[in-house]
Amino acid sequence: MEELKIKIELDPVTDGIIQFPGNFKKDVSGDIRRALVIGTDGNFRTIDTAEMDRIFDGIGQDGYAAPVGDDYLLCFSGNSVMDSGYSRYLVGSAVMVKVGKDSRIKPLTDIDIKLMRTYFQMGLITLTYAGEKFGAYPLEYEAAA
Repeated sequence: MEELKIKIELDPVTDGIIQFPGNFKKDVSGDIRRALVIGTDGNFRTIDTAEMDRIFDGIGQDGYAAPVGDDYLLCFSGNSVMDSGYSRYLVGSAVMVKVGKDSRIKPLTDIDIKLMRTYFQMGLITLTYAGEKFGAYPLEYEAAA
C-alpha cells in the first residue's frame, strides 16, 4: 500500500503533498518589510521582501490567492492544493500579506502577524488518510458552470 507523504519546510514553492496513494488529481480551476509564511502543520516564520520575491518567482504562474479576514491574503502554489472533488484544501505552506483598501500590499505589524496566525489556525481542519492525520486549510470551491 502506498503511503501519504507531505513535506512542509515553510517554503511555499516546494511544500505540499509529494506522494498521495491511489488516483489523486490536483486540479484547481508599497513598502513591505516582512510577510508571514505559515504552514498547515502549525509552524510559521516571517520573511523579508527579498525572500518574498524569491517565493513568488518560484511559484510563478501556478500561484493562487485566497482572502483571510478583511485585510489579509493567503498566497500559495497550486501544487499545494488538494482537490477532493467536493472541496479543495491547502496542504503545505503559504505566504500571508496584508492588503489595504487600495489593493496594495502593506507593511506588517506584530499585531497583524498575531491576527494572521489566529485567523489561519482557526480555519485549519484535520484530515485523515489511511490512519495518518494532517492539517489542511479549506479553500472556497468554485464549481464549473
